Amino acid sequence: MGAEMRSAGAAVAQTLERQLRFGPRSAAQLVAALGVSQPTLSRAIQRLGTSVTSFKITGDRTPRYALLRGLPEGLSARQHIYRVLRSGTIEPFADVEFLVGGATLERMGKLTRLYEGLPPYMLFAAPSGFLGRQMAEFASRGRSSLPPNLKDWGDDHRVVYLFTHGTHPPGNLLFGEFAVQRTLEMMRIGPTPVAEKLEHYHAMAAMLREASYGSSAGGEQPKFLSMVEDSGHVIVKFAKHGSRMAGLLPLEHLALAALGDVGVPSAPTQLLASDEYVFLEVQRFDRVGPHGRVGMLSAGSVDDEFFGNRDTWSQFAARCEQARYIAAADAHHIDVMAAFSELIGNTDCHFENISLLIGEDGEYQGVAPAYDILPMRYASLGGGVDPALVPITPKVGAVGANPAVWSAAARAADRFWTAVQSARLAAPIPQALRQLAKTNRQVAREFVQPLLPAVTSRR
Repeated sequence: MGAEMRSAGAAVAQTLERQLRFGPRSAAQLVAALGVSQPTLSRAIQRLGTSVTSFKITGDRTPRYALLRGLPEGLSARQHIYRVLRSGTIEPFADVEFLVGGATLERMGKLTRLYEGLPPYMLFAAPSGFLGRQMAEFASRGRSSLPPNLKDWGDDHRVVYLFTHGTHPPGNLLFGEFAVQRTLEMMRIGPTPVAEKLEHYHAMAAMLREASYGSSAGGEQPKFLSMVEDSGHVIVKFAKHGSRMAGLLPLEHLALAALGDVGVPSAPTQLLASDEYVFLEVQRFDRVGPHGRVGMLSAGSVDDEFFGNRDTWSQFAARCEQARYIAAADAHHIDVMAAFSELIGNTDCHFENISLLIGEDGEYQGVAPAYDILPMRYASLGGGVDPALVPITPKVGAVGANPAVWSAAARAADRFWTAVQSARLAAPIPQALRQLAKTNRQVAREFVQPLLPAVTSRR
C-alpha cells in the first residue's frame, strides 16, 4: 500500500508540474484541474520542493503557486537586487524570482508584484544600442549561453547578463552579488587625470574601431563610458574627422547648451579633438560624485508599463502630468524639447531619448536633463551614405499651438543656429553646415512666428 501511495503521489506531482508550466495558478484552480483534495495538493507541492514558489499578490488574498524556470549557466531563478544611493551606500532593493512561462515575481518589502515578462527596470538596464552590442560581444566570449549578436538575445540572456556582468547599467540598481562586489572593487579605482584624458579617449576609440563589434546601425553613435577628474562619470561619443557625425557632434554640444540657456535642464557637455577623432563628453546625470547613483527609467520603460502608446514626447508628457508622475513644469520642458527638435531638424525623438528620474523614496522626481538632441536629419545613414544638406521642414505635431512652448523653443533654436554659424570650438564645424545654419535659422523664424505669443499694442 505504501508503494502505491508513493506512486500515486508522484503521479499527482507530475501532473501538478505540467499544470504550472502554463503559468501561475491558484490553489482552487489546481484542485479543480487535478481533481484532488487540498491536502493532496499540498503534499504534491511539497514533493516538488524548491522548484515551486508560493506567493500572494499585494491586494489579492488568493495564494498562488508557480514553477521556477531553469536559467542558462545554472543561474538560480531566485535573485537579489540592490541599489546605490546618492551617498554611495548600497542597500537591498528587491528579491525576484523568474517563473516558467516568462513571468517575474518581485518581492519588495511588504509588496509583491507579478510581471508578465521582465520588470521595466530590468529591460531598461539590459544592454542595448552601440554600447549593448559591445557588451554582448564581450560577454559571449567563451560562453555558449550568450549569443554574440544582441539581436539574438531573449529575456533569459538579459537576466544572465545582468546578474553576471551588469556593473555599469543606467540608473542606480545592481543585479546580484557579483555586481555589488565589482562595484566595491571599482570604488578603489581613481578617475583619469585631466592631462591624460584626451590620450585615454583616443586609445578607447582606436580599440573600439579595431574590435569586431559590427557597424553602427541606423546612424547610432559609437560611444564608451569613462570617469575623469573634471567631469566625473561620462558617456563619450566619438567620430573620425571628416565624417558627417564628426561635424554633428559639435552641433549636439551647441544644441544642449541652447536648451539650457532657455531654462530646460540639459546634460553638460565638453567637446574635444585629437588628430584623428572628435569626442563629445556628456556628463551622466544618473551618477553623483565618484560613487553615488540616481534612479532613472527611460520614457519607453515608463510608457510600456503604464500606458502602452509610444506615440510622441508631448503626448507622453501630457499622460504623465495627468497621472501626476511629473509636474506641469516638467511637461513644459518636454514640450520645449519636442518643439526645439522640430526647429533644428532632430528626427530622432524616440522614447529612449528622454528619461524620468526616480527618487530614493521610489517616486518619480521629474524629467532627466536633455540629452541626444541634435539635427539628426543630417546624420549618416550608414554604408557611407550621408543625407543631403537641405533646409529643415518643421511641423507643429503633437506640441500644438502653444505660445509659451514655441516661444522658448524659438529662442533656443535662434541661439543654436546663430552659434552654428559663428562658434569657434575645439572641433570644427564644416563650412557646408555653417552655411546651411543661416538658411535654417530663417526657416525656423518664419515657421514659428504665427505660434508666438500675441503682442499687445499700447495706446
